[in-house]
Amino acid sequence: MNIIKKPETFIETDKGKILLTWIRADDLSEFKPCFQVYGIIFNNIGEILLIQEKGKWKIPGGTPEGNETAVETLKRELLEEADVEVMDILPLGAQRVDYPNNPNKDEGDLYFQYRFICSVDKLLDPTPDPDTGIINPRMFVPSEKITEYVKWGKVGEAMFDDAISLFNERIKIN
Repeated sequence: MNIIKKPETFIETDKGKILLTWIRADDLSEFKPCFQVYGIIFNNIGEILLIQEKGKWKIPGGTPEGNETAVETLKRELLEEADVEVMDILPLGAQRVDYPNNPNKDEGDLYFQYRFICSVDKLLDPTPDPDTGIINPRMFVPSEKITEYVKWGKVGEAMFDDAISLFNERIKIN
């Protein structure tokens, strides 16, 4: 298994410090429990799809429901939030979340968020997100400008660098 530990970032919240660690991995099975799954979605010219929620641009994704696998969660969330069907899904890695005194006791003090890369199969007409009733604005941005829109510090920079490298290595359409 290919695992490479990358940068760490602290986030200050009103509930305390959260330590985020980016881990590049091809196999996500050992990173448990997982409470969120997100996709970095590339179009055929290598741009990345973003959605806007509460005034901020982000990659789409969300929380597993029932006994969904991570890939099932990813596909459902991408349809609900971004109205996109994807193909060429590859695991990218996991973000480790160390959250002492996490107020959400179901998550606990240590959990993971999975990240995948994939390609657009079909971009569908926008529909309201079933959770919010809002149609999330979406746009594609050049991959080299992604961190101008999604500002997740060193952890985010490492994750997007890994995503772009994996896309160029394994998926890129010439």
